[in-house]
Amino acid sequence: MLDKGIFRLYSCAMFIRETTKSKKGKKYNQHQLVESIRTPSGPRQRFVLNLGFLDLSRDKWKELANTIECELHGQKRLFSADPEIEKFAKHYAKIIIKERLNKQAEASQNDPATDTTESLYETVDVNSVSNSDSRTIGAEHLVTSSMQQYGLDKIFKELKFSDSQIDYAKMLIAGRLVHPASERETVRWINESSAICELLKTKAKVYDNALHRTACLLMGNHKKIEQCLSRKARELFDLKETVILYDLTNTYFEGSKRNSKIAKPGRSKERRNDRPLVTLALTVDENGFPKHSRILEGNVSEPGTLEDMLDALSTVTDGFSPQKTIVIDAGIASEENIELIKRKKFKYVAVSRKKSYPEDFWGDAVEKKLEMSDSHSGLRVKLVKKNKEAWLHCHSGLKEVKEKAILAKKIEKFEQELKKMQDGLSKKATRKKYENIIERIGRLKERYGVGSLYNIDIEQVEGNVIKIDYSRNANGKAKERKAGEYILRTNRLDLTEEEISKIHRSLTTVEDSFRSMKSHLGLRPIHHKRDDTTTAHIFITVIAYHILAGILRELRENGINHNWQTIRNILSTHVRVTTTFNTEDGSTMNIRNSTSPTLRQQMVYKALGLKQQPLKRVKIKIPLRKKKNSINKM
Repeated sequence: MLDKGIFRLYSCAMFIRETTKSKKGKKYNQHQLVESIRTPSGPRQRFVLNLGFLDLSRDKWKELANTIECELHGQKRLFSADPEIEKFAKHYAKIIIKERLNKQAEASQNDPATDTTESLYETVDVNSVSNSDSRTIGAEHLVTSSMQQYGLDKIFKELKFSDSQIDYAKMLIAGRLVHPASERETVRWINESSAICELLKTKAKVYDNALHRTACLLMGNHKKIEQCLSRKARELFDLKETVILYDLTNTYFEGSKRNSKIAKPGRSKERRNDRPLVTLALTVDENGFPKHSRILEGNVSEPGTLEDMLDALSTVTDGFSPQKTIVIDAGIASEENIELIKRKKFKYVAVSRKKSYPEDFWGDAVEKKLEMSDSHSGLRVKLVKKNKEAWLHCHSGLKEVKEKAILAKKIEKFEQELKKMQDGLSKKATRKKYENIIERIGRLKERYGVGSLYNIDIEQVEGNVIKIDYSRNANGKAKERKAGEYILRTNRLDLTEEEISKIHRSLTTVEDSFRSMKSHLGLRPIHHKRDDTTTAHIFITVIAYHILAGILRELRENGINHNWQTIRNILSTHVRVTTTFNTEDGSTMNIRNSTSPTLRQQMVYKALGLKQQPLKRVKIKIPLRKKKNSINKM
């Protein structure tokens, strides 16, 4: 027999009532789901759920209340409800069960003596067992734990964020790591697919504008946030930061962005020259941890961006000192920038813009071969030190093979287009005017970049081209001979050939950072119309990468070398689900629990020192509503 106290709590009938509220002089109606309960003091009414404004005729209210009650108790109705009412009922019943489970979880958290996992034996109707409200929890578990490790709550509180803004900020960062998408899709993911709100223990209502406003708030505090994250990573992982890598990338927009001040046409690194671009400048250390970022116009000149970045690094007193070595590629390493680095008393390792030097420049330098882990051919180097600067001539067999293959492909396509143009001269309805042919050849040279390797002769008669002759010249053979060669320069005279080469190769770390942000963290493409939301979108990705760098570092140290996409896929099957069934006494039991982690999921959690189950199991039992006269029989 059921306990009388529990029975009195649920011996009720539900109905809907309408209330009128006033706000700023305006009146509006809202609807509430209420239940009548019997107590020793007599009948009472208790609020169950705020329904907002219910777009349903009054004569259907009672049917809706009854259908909700049937859904809560797992009862089947004799007659099918109206489809619209059934849809409303399922939605509201789901919310009620979720709220009751959350209250039970809070009760167990506030009262450690409450054990929600104690054994409870019930005789169950197996045909009534159903699962609902399945939500992913695996990757969210990693991300929220890492955010706690970085102390994001403390950082945001110091910036005067409200409790709801802190929750929204963490949702945005978690969303970018687990389900990278627009703010609108992030809202859907939070409300329908993810257990992030359960992990954050938040009751904040999630909607588009709240996330947009919080994103802009994060961007408004980007300097302070990045400094705090960089400092925390240094403490957590004992980072030495002897090398600082600097590079730029750009990404494209969907839409015209005609009135934007930052979206500009330029040379896209993703070959999307048809779209406006925005540029991200980033510094990372040799371990891939981001340090400082800036968002620039899409057509910005790479060499012109270095001074502001050096100034930003110089103002940080708790990490960057003049003894740090700045590593830059040829796109940034202009002579003016090299002098700028020297003037600001930084050290540097740069890829020289000059492709070759006379043989006498290298003097009596002895060529050495460095063994490379990723290449059987190794790296051949020659080192010269002149005028307080060291120059390292490098030849990579692997790079040579790659560059020759790329060059051969370009040459093949270039010659195919020239032959196609030549064959067209003998056909009708093709353009043969000299000016048109010259223009077409010019476009081919620009597209494939191998025009200087060819001698092209054009014969014309009365303004019409009758013949196109082309042949390779000496430049082509010279370019093939120099494939795989590059020259490094540095003012670190204390470095050996091996050390200079190793520092230069660390540039791939920042390239990996950009690749991860674009492929795994939703940096591209950008759909925002306003510049403030655009920069906020990019900065959220940067924050997410701060968090991700720490996660990947810990995983690698424990022998797990997967990329983030693979980790997400492994954890995607760890979900939280509500199981509902009817018991022998006619009651309905709802249990909110997480699935058991797989072996690979357990390995990931163990590597990061995380619990195998991030949340406890919680349950609520809803006894069957009895008839009035049944009370006297108890």
